[in-house]
Amino acid sequence: MVTSVGLLVCDFDETITQRDSTCKVAELAYKKRAQQGKCSPSDDCFLDCPPPWSYFVEKYFKERKEHIKHWGETHPETSLEDHYKLLGSLREVEIASMERVEKYNCLSGIHRNELFEQGRRIEKRDYATEVLKIYSTKHNNNQDNNLYILSTNWSRDMLLGSLKDSVRIEKEHILSNNLVFNETDCTAGILKKEVLTGLDKLAIFNKLNIPEGTISVYIGDSDTDLPCMLYANIGIIMGNNVTLTKYCNKFGIEIIDGLVKNIDKINLNSKRKQHKLFRVQGWKEILDSKLLD
Repeated sequence: MVTSVGLLVCDFDETITQRDSTCKVAELAYKKRAQQGKCSPSDDCFLDCPPPWSYFVEKYFKERKEHIKHWGETHPETSLEDHYKLLGSLREVEIASMERVEKYNCLSGIHRNELFEQGRRIEKRDYATEVLKIYSTKHNNNQDNNLYILSTNWSRDMLLGSLKDSVRIEKEHILSNNLVFNETDCTAGILKKEVLTGLDKLAIFNKLNIPEGTISVYIGDSDTDLPCMLYANIGIIMGNNVTLTKYCNKFGIEIIDGLVKNIDKINLNSKRKQHKLFRVQGWKEILDSKLLD
């Protein structure tokens, strides 16, 4: 009989946090340049100053939308496998966006400690850290039980700063993209591109150890998390992402609203992939279910 969760993997942005926080890295870099008198909001045309961050955000979403539209016109999407191919194809959009940011040297000159402190200021969902702390504290002395953060965010140091004070987690268990640092521990404006798509997340999740006699749980909020949620013994959707719900409906993936009274609807001993996901509106529901106790 399965009695415990031996592997807990969580997305970060909009799962643990109230909103996406990748922009917080840029906010820090832009603010620091302005404070040093290097660039101000009126310096957009200067060669040494990158365009406003809104330029990169708008261009990214425009290219992503166009890519999905073009892909749909040339690739029929009638199965979950077809959808996974779309997710994998988005890698080129992510790389193009990151390389554009690198070209303009947007994220250079940030000290590692500044990223950590920026992480402390990120607003998190109610009860998120309480739930993660319960799990990490219970399994702190048992190396067979693991908590990981798996994210497409751009700074492991910022994510660590967001969680370190309240959750027992080491930097090695934060799996994400990351900034490259120079010899003075400041960012060089270059990104380590390691977690770009939902398929990257799945490949990483697949390598994590699930101790014998335990189950795995993945908590996420978006389409990027779908492969991992379906791969885990229990996949939990945080909130009401419209795109994710659309794809679940399209591919016959049942969404079970609520966790406390519905935990017995999945055979926890089954190692086969599930086509059922739980949906919660907040971390309090996970806390009350005692799933991670």
